[in-house]
Amino acid sequence: MGIYVCPADTVAAPPETVWRLLTDPATYETWTEARVDSVEPPGPARPGQVVLLSGGALGIRLRFRFDLDLVNPTTYDFELRVQFPFGIRMREHISVRPVEGGSRVQFG
Repeated sequence: MGIYVCPADTVAAPPETVWRLLTDPATYETWTEARVDSVEPPGPARPGQVVLLSGGALGIRLRFRFDLDLVNPTTYDFELRVQFPFGIRMREHISVRPVEGGSRVQFG
């Protein structure tokens, strides 16, 4: 049994700005509650890249893995497989679309 959700929000930033944050793994620490432990190969996001992160609370650090599958700067589409602790896995599609006054960012 699976669960499918597709959250979206509008942000007051142009798509190019949102896209730069999504495709620069070094910035993930600035907008998530996780620490970037490694990026292989280093550099901007691209298919085949693996980003290892960790996060937690109360002295417990949990590790996460992002495997990037699609990074399309023309359409602003981004796809990745995420591995969480305890065997939880997800496939994510993130899209960034221009809207009046900013961008619509959608996950799912």
